[in-house]
Amino acid sequence: MDLHSFQVVEQFLLRNVNVIDSWQLSYFIDHKKRFQADLELVLEQNPRGPILEIGSAPGHMTALLALHNLDITGIDLAPDRVAPIVEEFKLNIQACDIELTPLPFPDNSFEYIVFSEVFEHLRIDLPFTLSQLNRVLIPGGKLLLTTPNVYSLPSIARFLTGRSIADPLVEFGKLRGLGHMGHVREYSSKEVSRCLEASGFVLNSTHYRYHQNASSKKKALLSLAYRAVPSKFHREMVILAEKVADTDKFEPVVISSTALQ
Repeated sequence: MDLHSFQVVEQFLLRNVNVIDSWQLSYFIDHKKRFQADLELVLEQNPRGPILEIGSAPGHMTALLALHNLDITGIDLAPDRVAPIVEEFKLNIQACDIELTPLPFPDNSFEYIVFSEVFEHLRIDLPFTLSQLNRVLIPGGKLLLTTPNVYSLPSIARFLTGRSIADPLVEFGKLRGLGHMGHVREYSSKEVSRCLEASGFVLNSTHYRYHQNASSKKKALLSLAYRAVPSKFHREMVILAEKVADTDKFEPVVISSTALQ
């Protein structure tokens, strides 16, 4: 795969380091291998029609897809927070809270959906969100879903040392620090599969992966550990699914102060 698009995005981030939020450059560097793996999967499946990316911020994957001349539309809670990259690459990222608001597209609008590292952030109404993905995807359309694996080595290590999967203060703090919720929880592949199958999808494949990282001694040791264990203990799960049926069109949950009393 031609990596020129990655150079273009990284050069933009370096040039604008004083304009963009400081976390965006470090995020791109830390997640570059994941972006590359996801992009390779999309290109291998060669979608010819419109693509929808859910949870576009910080806009890196959206820009990479656009640079490969794909018809990409993004959805994000607050696209304004990544306005510089949207303007630079002329990206179409629309605002939508995917747990409270229907996606702003007609039925059967997209051939392919990229749903990468979003599943674990959803905290209000997962069935509604999945029903909306089903609604806007054409019959036979494809879904790429990636999410952390609750049975990965780091998660198991945290359990064994008396810690939970994620620090709630850190994850809820991201609502104000980044503009979106952190990891609400992580899932097993069986749990994700059940959610998708209940939402009109069939799974074509499930595999696990990790991205080798030697940036620190701890990460280098973790990469070695991953090589020694079965893949079901790797950090990320990658699911390729296909829409095979329409599903119930749920109405969004209305949250009011009364409901919270």
